[in-house]
Amino acid sequence: MSPSPSRPLRIVLADDHPIFRIGLQAVLEQIPGVRVVAQAGSPKELLDNLQATACDVVVTDFMMPVEQQNDGLKLLEQIRRQFPALPILVVTMLNNAGLFRAMLTLGVNGLLSKASLADELPSAISCLRRGKTYLAASVQHLMSQDGAVREDMIGVQEALSPKELEVTRLLAAGHTVSQIAALLNRSKQTVSTQKVSAMRKLGLANDAALFLYLQEHGLS
Repeated sequence: MSPSPSRPLRIVLADDHPIFRIGLQAVLEQIPGVRVVAQAGSPKELLDNLQATACDVVVTDFMMPVEQQNDGLKLLEQIRRQFPALPILVVTMLNNAGLFRAMLTLGVNGLLSKASLADELPSAISCLRRGKTYLAASVQHLMSQDGAVREDMIGVQEALSPKELEVTRLLAAGHTVSQIAALLNRSKQTVSTQKVSAMRKLGLANDAALFLYLQEHGLS
């Protein structure tokens, strides 16, 4: 991903708050050899910009609500599917180890807290330039406490299967296990098993944690 010495590192950035985007661009362009080539305020605008603009890194917020959809994991899936080699740095205010693990599973290259953006962004960009993964100190601390991931295991976490993602999104939409079984033409036992498996992979201990996660962290 390293740009040639004759041109800067080209970045597309995305956040649904215009003031934050302005600040983020200012911080990025203070880093030597970095240039923001496009900005986006929504998932669609980000994907359109990535199609139209050559870049070396995408720096994006995780939750950019649009048309009552707030699925950050789906956005990351789309980016990774369409641009499999493009480094992704996520900046977020979220504080959920299971969700961080899900992002890393999807191939995110860096996780950065908005609270420490100015201090850690240069280091994050430097890591991504070298093809390395960057985790903010606060993210590392949370995941270490949670036991979610060791540094030497980044990128090899167990991903949710397509069927598990389907079940969790239907749960987020307010359907019961029985309703989901009828909708998907699966047995209640199968749906329940897929739900439990998804919870295990996301590091969620019980139904209350699952529904809080779905409501607050990108799948509702």
